[in-house]
Amino acid sequence: MNRINGKIKAVWGISEVGFSVMATMETSFFVFFLTDVAQMPLAIVAAITGSSALIDAISAVIAGIVIDKVKFRDCKFRKWLLICPPFVTIFFVLMFTKIGGDMVAGVLVTIGYVLSHFIWNICWTANRNLIQVLSDDMDERSFLSSRIAMGSSLGKVLGSYLIPFLSGILISMLTGVTAYTSIALLGGLLFWICYYIHYFITAGYDTDVDLNKKAVTFADMGKSLVSNPHLIALLFHDALRLMAWYGVAATASYYSKVVLENPGATSLLLVLFYLGSAIGAAFSGFFVKKFGSKKTTFIGILACAIIMGIGYFVAVNEVIGYVIMFVCTLFFGVPYGLTSNLYSMCGAYSEWKTGENARGVIMSFCSLGIKIGIAVRGILIAAVLGMIKYDPNATVMTDESKASIRFLFMGVMAIAMLVSLIPLIFYKLDDKKVEEMEKEITERKKSAA
Repeated sequence: MNRINGKIKAVWGISEVGFSVMATMETSFFVFFLTDVAQMPLAIVAAITGSSALIDAISAVIAGIVIDKVKFRDCKFRKWLLICPPFVTIFFVLMFTKIGGDMVAGVLVTIGYVLSHFIWNICWTANRNLIQVLSDDMDERSFLSSRIAMGSSLGKVLGSYLIPFLSGILISMLTGVTAYTSIALLGGLLFWICYYIHYFITAGYDTDVDLNKKAVTFADMGKSLVSNPHLIALLFHDALRLMAWYGVAATASYYSKVVLENPGATSLLLVLFYLGSAIGAAFSGFFVKKFGSKKTTFIGILACAIIMGIGYFVAVNEVIGYVIMFVCTLFFGVPYGLTSNLYSMCGAYSEWKTGENARGVIMSFCSLGIKIGIAVRGILIAAVLGMIKYDPNATVMTDESKASIRFLFMGVMAIAMLVSLIPLIFYKLDDKKVEEMEKEITERKKSAA
């Protein structure tokens, strides 16, 4: 039986602090950088965010295939945490540049987006796959999953405060574009350091590698996917709820600027948004023991959608908006803390049913859900901004523009959360069944050996 050690218990999840500072810069400030800092035409912005995110979604699955196909002599997952971060940093910095005219700059930004995301998809997926090899105890796996979510949310809290703070300082010293390029470099370096910490604290784990074993074939992977209705249901649910969640994060800058008429409110809004998620994730294990993973997820997302919908109708000033943001993400954070565990359960079901271990590609669907959500979110935001003829240099916004931004910020996102519950109904796995499956898989391997 595998169990986690003291070092892992103490600092597991720190990888996501570094990753999420960098990811927050993208999800909360990338579109704003393109429209208001680099001042690229909206058509180019829509092309960058839409096409890059769709390619990124495809690369998320390819990342899982790479992990399942490539063999290292000493481990299956850990080595990716060592190889990938330097390359991620280089290409992430390219995302926040404006080199040449609008068209050239757009192409270079797109290249930076696609390559940085493809490489981080590999190490991000490998990092989450470690959960299933660090421990075979379901409570410990839930703990590891919730700590990943806590680290992710705390990193976003740090990024939400740090990025506006640094940009305010650096813009006074440098150009706006150069300031964002510098912040992207700092975020990439932090990501690099934090992933290396995960690599070193997991030394001694992930060593069960059989170099003579036949690699998982594409047919095996396909069989694992098509025979797993729980995975498909979870993917649709995850993509819809994350479209809403990342949509709120990406439109906070516009909401503060247009509706609240206070651009400085963005930082506090995002800090409360991510802090609520971190606190909620800390209680994931408590609620799982009472209700199980699926019921906890359903209740948390339903409560979040209801509160966000209320916020659309009553959030008429900054204080109420802050309270709504914090409370709704408290509820969101609880199921968010179970995300990795839910996909891990799908991986266990797939291996139990087919006899083939394609957990790498299955866990990559966790990343795929994010990519689909972000892609749809980017197209939706650009479309709404185009419809209302958003002008970043306008000093006065019309009531129609304010209403549209307000509906985009809370109304649309509340609806998406509610709709996401429909596919979740078809996710039939529960914690006890999966624990029994894992035991049966272990017995099969012992018999085969």
